[in-house]
Amino acid sequence: MLQKALALDRKKKYVPTKRQKPKEKDKKSKKKRISKDLTADRTIESLYEELVADGIIESYPIKTFDTFVTDFNYLADDKRDEDGLVMVGPAKADLKAVIQESMFGMGQMKVDKPKSLCIVGPFNNGKKLLVNIIASEMDAVLMNLSPEKTAKYSNKLNYFLHIIIKVARAFQPTIIFINDAHRVFWKKVPKEQEDLKPQLLAAPFQKKLLKPIRKTDRIMIVGTTDQPWVASGKFNKVFQRMLLIPRSEYGSLFLLWLEYLIQNVGGEDVKDYMVTALTKVFRNYQTGDVVANINTTLNIQRRMRLHREPLQPSEIVNYFFDRPEPLFPPDEKIIEKYEAWFNRVNKYAKLKTAFRLRKQAQQKKKK
Repeated sequence: MLQKALALDRKKKYVPTKRQKPKEKDKKSKKKRISKDLTADRTIESLYEELVADGIIESYPIKTFDTFVTDFNYLADDKRDEDGLVMVGPAKADLKAVIQESMFGMGQMKVDKPKSLCIVGPFNNGKKLLVNIIASEMDAVLMNLSPEKTAKYSNKLNYFLHIIIKVARAFQPTIIFINDAHRVFWKKVPKEQEDLKPQLLAAPFQKKLLKPIRKTDRIMIVGTTDQPWVASGKFNKVFQRMLLIPRSEYGSLFLLWLEYLIQNVGGEDVKDYMVTALTKVFRNYQTGDVVANINTTLNIQRRMRLHREPLQPSEIVNYFFDRPEPLFPPDEKIIEKYEAWFNRVNKYAKLKTAFRLRKQAQQKKKK
């Protein structure tokens, strides 16, 4: 009617448009593919027992977030430049907060969570401890898909990944753990590692592991690495959240020395000035080195003699240096290498770098 009235106003002949018949659905249209259950004839309990027998499902020490002794960086808000950007990096307590936030979706709360995250940092810096904490806090099943565990499944990889997802969904919450995850995406596999077939999961990782995890599933893939730069670009894509453990700082190390010395020596014999001296002398050491020092130096035999032989500072020092190869903190160049890599892969760090470059370009034009 509107088209007829428009033609009349324009003094033109009205030509009715032909009505298009609705397309009938093709009966021969392709039906949705129904994925075949490769283990339909088996019970979920038998699949679980198979993974336990093969060492894929592992037991782990029960740890809580209190075990990861850390402190916040209270200087961050005070150290800002003229554009309001924070100049001081985060501390280890900030990392703990990010991990806790990532775990919200693994509980009863219906919030978004990453399907996969990777914890990056130097050797002996608490990466495996954080994995145990995540699994313990969620009371989760831990599946280890490190190359040492998966090499024997090279001839039946599809079957293996099928039962991994099936069992993980049936017994969720589930943590799928990959130690030294960079090995799965190695650019070049070292000869001594070829027998482990570390790149076995590289091709099916996205399609067979990540994609089947639904938003409602309480399943998370957690990897650890101390050499992220040796992996290909796919490594940065499959792990949706990269977390770099910050370098050791005064606040976290002070609390660590204090906590473990009180546990082994007693609060009355541990003075703040002792802890301050230890923190300043061994400020750049990794947290794992500090814990190993205290546990070794103050073993049960030494603790039994503390009432008649008080702990001497030399005993703490000897653990690091009285050995064939003295134990030193990571080289500053290595720490800078981690930070440079993280700034390349972290989207917020890239935005910050881009902003600085634009700012510098504007200042040059003014000159």
